[in-house]
Amino acid sequence: MSERTPKFDPAVIEAERQAAWAERGDFEAPVPAPGQPRVYVKPSSPFTSGNLHMGHVRDYSIGDAYSRFRRGRGDAVLLGFGFDAFGLPAELAAIERQEPPADWVAQCGERMLGQMRRLGFSFDYDRVFYSSDESQYRWSQWLFLTLLEAGLIYREDATVDWCDTCNTTLASIQVEDGRCWRCHNEVRLIRRPTWFLRITPYLEENDRNTEQLQNWDELALATQRYILGRSEGVELDLGAGERELTVFSPHREALGLATFVLMSPRHPEVDAWIGDGARAELEQMRSGGWERSARDARAVPVVDTGASVAGPAGGELPVFVSPLVDARFGPTAALGIPAVEEADAEIAKRMERAPDPVEVGEGEERPAAPPVPGARDAVQYRANDFSISRQRSWGTPIPVIHCPEHGPVPVPEADLPVVLPRDIRPTGEGNPLDDRPDFVDVACPLCGEPAKRETDTLDCLFDALWLWVPAAVPPADRAEQMFTHPDLQEWLPSERLVAGGDSGGFVFDQRIVTKALRDIGPFAFMEEGEPFAGCLFHEMVIADGRKMSKHLGNVVDPDELVGQYGADTVRFAVLYAAGPAKTLNWSDGAVRFASRFLRNLWTYSQDRFVALEEHQHDPEAAADTEHMRDRLRKWCENGLEKITEDSAELQMHKALRNITRLFERIQDFEKRVVKRRGQLDRADAEAQVAALVVLARTLVPFAPHTAEALLLASGRADPETLGAWPERAEIPVAFAAPAPAGT
Repeated sequence: MSERTPKFDPAVIEAERQAAWAERGDFEAPVPAPGQPRVYVKPSSPFTSGNLHMGHVRDYSIGDAYSRFRRGRGDAVLLGFGFDAFGLPAELAAIERQEPPADWVAQCGERMLGQMRRLGFSFDYDRVFYSSDESQYRWSQWLFLTLLEAGLIYREDATVDWCDTCNTTLASIQVEDGRCWRCHNEVRLIRRPTWFLRITPYLEENDRNTEQLQNWDELALATQRYILGRSEGVELDLGAGERELTVFSPHREALGLATFVLMSPRHPEVDAWIGDGARAELEQMRSGGWERSARDARAVPVVDTGASVAGPAGGELPVFVSPLVDARFGPTAALGIPAVEEADAEIAKRMERAPDPVEVGEGEERPAAPPVPGARDAVQYRANDFSISRQRSWGTPIPVIHCPEHGPVPVPEADLPVVLPRDIRPTGEGNPLDDRPDFVDVACPLCGEPAKRETDTLDCLFDALWLWVPAAVPPADRAEQMFTHPDLQEWLPSERLVAGGDSGGFVFDQRIVTKALRDIGPFAFMEEGEPFAGCLFHEMVIADGRKMSKHLGNVVDPDELVGQYGADTVRFAVLYAAGPAKTLNWSDGAVRFASRFLRNLWTYSQDRFVALEEHQHDPEAAADTEHMRDRLRKWCENGLEKITEDSAELQMHKALRNITRLFERIQDFEKRVVKRRGQLDRADAEAQVAALVVLARTLVPFAPHTAEALLLASGRADPETLGAWPERAEIPVAFAAPAPAGT
């Protein structure tokens, strides 16, 4: 029997197991055997924020447990990982510390990877990547050029927040009560050229596919439906000739009650409808003043175009413009029907040319709507094209050169990457790239004349559009084959994405871009255009009923918990405390329970392993308790079946509850035998140890260090196959003398 360590010392146990994993390379991307299923598990890519927080621990504990479970069942598993290292969080942290963002990212990444290793997460650490590395964002630039050539990226004037004091645009989170986060002066909204990603060509397919996705939890599906913003209804063509307007309504039965038309300020034909007297108001609206307003119909701005159009039931309908349409149906035109829509009734009260809405008393029926011919079924989507550029320095340089003669010119692919100076030190005042001639001053690729490089950078959301790809490519091949490597056809789509519930927007856009790359060519092998075959979204971790925040003083430090209780206890507590669909309200009770359970299991199991050889076999006693051993076998079989099912469905809290329940059953078995016979027979002890081995094997995905150490201590596990999942509960009911050692 292997040497045992009776004392439960998490620091010693976990260091030994982690050293063994690293020495064997247990978590490197495997080379699958013929016919062996490949499973690529994709966790979220965190910002390089300084340290892991409990939300990260929850995310990676779920993904790691699932990965270990699938490995244990014989699958070839890749648990990939990378940092979303560009963007505002890293830039603000660097400004605060007065150091280059590149230095801050490197420090954070090293610290966070150390925390992940200490927690025992089974990532392939050789495949870790940073979105801010030149070798990585070179492919973000390639993707930009590829989508630009396909007509899916375009440049258009858009509204941004601008601080005159700091001479820079601001992200929305940097605007506090209409003032700049840095200098506290008022912010104004300006129009400036902005790059957009066109997603509208794929909205219908995203919608269609959403209803067919398998292995997506309901929270993940709900986020996709919400972002899509699907509205079913009908379309009508109003007016005629040059004054024709197609309008939408979700109320087929009430079309004849319409009293006005509401257009989006982004409607492609809005300029043709706006009168000269209202043009200034429209421009003010387009400049984004409404972005600061409440989105309800009593506060959102409405502009009267001065025009009218023939109504569906006769008469003339005034035409108004309001961003309220975008919030409901996207950039379209909609019928205003105050009789059935409260928001429309509020607008009718505000606008002089709109008839006063007819008040319907409680219990009264609304007026009957006259019939309207010509309505046809239609669907509108609230989701729309979005900005991908920002006026900050810490981001992927946009591969475009502005030539006085030729306008915006794409950088030739052979000249990628356009390298971001790693020594930039943003101050919050302006964009430091504008003051770098070594970056800005270039020659036009078309005419060779002096030109200027684009100094806007890509929003980190753009980098995230393909962050699920790099882990599936061997690092040595990424420079040339990031989107063409043969392994992509083996690992993609990812078998499971595990991410926070706030990742819905990222996933929605990743699904869009996957379909685009399918049609363009690189991902033609992914017929459905879906990057994730399965998806689980989990809710956040809170404390004291509130979001964890340094300001509130309720942040829980994972390092302190691991130092005090051990990694397995922290993992167990996070997984046990709540199902992924529920917010985890962290409390000390969860970690105390997990610690107590693991300590009790350790001590109980070690004692039974040691005592096994001391038990004598009495055929009469063994026969008397055979029915109890049979009951133990059934308990183990039932428990294993439930734990397996729970783990396959990523319901780790249920799996752990069934593991703790099985441990109670094993203890209960011993109590019943002792009560009946006074002591265990050798046959009873053999059955009990076999049950503890089954229990330890099911515990491996959740508390891998402790579980593997127990399996080694039992003497009944091969050190090379400690992670193997039990296919059946082999609990001996009849006594068989143990085989001699070495056979």
